[in-house]
Amino acid sequence: MNRETYFKKMVDEFELWYQNDIHSKNINYYDKIITKDHLNSLTDSDFLDFFFDFVSEGGKVQSGGQRKKYDFWASAKYNFDSFKSFVLEPFEDQFNIKDWFTRLNNFDGFGFGGATIFLNRIDRYKYPIMNNKTINALTKIGYKLSSSKNFTNYELVKRIQDELINKFPRLNNYYKADALNHFLIAIYQGKELISDFQQIETFENIIEQSEIEQKLKNDFKYLDKYELLQRIKGCENEKSEMIIIKGISYKRHNYLMAQIKRYRDFKCQFCSTSILKENGEFYIEACHIKSKAKGGKDSLENVLVLCPNCHKLFDFGKRENENYTTDHYSVALNGKKYEATLK
Repeated sequence: MNRETYFKKMVDEFELWYQNDIHSKNINYYDKIITKDHLNSLTDSDFLDFFFDFVSEGGKVQSGGQRKKYDFWASAKYNFDSFKSFVLEPFEDQFNIKDWFTRLNNFDGFGFGGATIFLNRIDRYKYPIMNNKTINALTKIGYKLSSSKNFTNYELVKRIQDELINKFPRLNNYYKADALNHFLIAIYQGKELISDFQQIETFENIIEQSEIEQKLKNDFKYLDKYELLQRIKGCENEKSEMIIIKGISYKRHNYLMAQIKRYRDFKCQFCSTSILKENGEFYIEACHIKSKAKGGKDSLENVLVLCPNCHKLFDFGKRENENYTTDHYSVALNGKKYEATLK
């Protein structure tokens, strides 16, 4: 099953879950409440109470508001006139969303996630939601996003959500598209589908890395460690997502992983295993210490070369006592300590 077919399967499974989940019942919850006329009709006390409840409940989209609600209450009450004016701005014809985001820090507890949920509740066809769940889910299904909560990343999320909605019209709006993110990150069936999807992507990457190794076998053979390191550093700094090797386009990421595997002698950095294949080549896998979903980079200092067993242990085992510098990494996995040099 290819990735596109599998992604359709994920959306199909999501639809079955969504029909019976509270997300589908809450989609219209604020339609008659979060309007300019209604909010303007509230007394100051009722206005504060409404937004206190909204933050506490995460706009009936996300959890976590309980931790911030009292900070928000104190900030909004102290700066009431400013806050009221701020949250009514999106209803104006000349609303400047970029400028609006820059002033979020004026109100404690009303963070980027809550603010974008509020915008989405104003118009779910115009404003996507962006929080940690959004970034995590979209990264896991292959989109490149930073972990930053800013307007630039928000615009990128909007483009990605537009692409998904165009590809799967059943998603229909940004609220439902965000429910898909929740399904993939927080619901068991979704997490299982994500795990399978990532295995497909991992397999495709391993195949491509092996193909790159074969194409550049002779080139690599005559490079010493220093020369190979310079190639790795050059690849890290390359801005293009794709690279041409002998007339064929490959992911820059896979070109970098192929070089790092060779630089580290195709040997597991945790158990020192080398796996010799029938064709005389070596098999090894590469993984990120800090995942790209959490802001990790494609770089020598953030990549481990591991055998399949250690790779799975690293991905699924219980991690404790991590110590991470640009030169060295150590971690306890299921109670056993492992170390690796990152030079």
